[in-house]
Amino acid sequence: MTTSAKTHSNGRHKSAAGKQNGSHHVFDDILALAGTFARSRKEQGIDKLHSFAGSTRDFATSMTDVPNLKVQMASAGESLEDLAEYALHTDIQHMLKDAETFARRRPLAALTMMVVAGMAISRFLRPRAVAATAKPVSKRAGSSRRKTVSRSRKQVAQPRRTANGKAAVHA
Repeated sequence: MTTSAKTHSNGRHKSAAGKQNGSHHVFDDILALAGTFARSRKEQGIDKLHSFAGSTRDFATSMTDVPNLKVQMASAGESLEDLAEYALHTDIQHMLKDAETFARRRPLAALTMMVVAGMAISRFLRPRAVAATAKPVSKRAGSSRRKTVSRSRKQVAQPRRTANGKAAVHA
């Protein structure tokens, strides 16, 4: 009969399975943290869905010239409203299971939705990132008269015409 050593902190036995369970606990904690963050943003997202559904309906009612498109836009507004209600009354873990089931049943539709969602997210996030790192562009950036030289290279004197038309060398 073999005995295993007990730890001093919690009285549990040390084993390889205990190490695996510890890594699963970390993963579960990360998922719980992500779930808490998602729940805090859930209500904000639901409000935006309701607003977007209302805007879609308003746009549909203003479309008197194209009745077929008006019907499609009204249907899209109803679908967005249904999605907002679903998100309001459903737990996030249940939504993830529903999304998984949908992806298994219709993988091409799920892939298309993920690509469209990724493009939309990148479209919204890109202007912020570009604006933060943008450098002011000078008006002479496209000038062919002057060539810029990197700092690591030695600058070479380039001929430049003066106001009277004669060439002058500037270093």
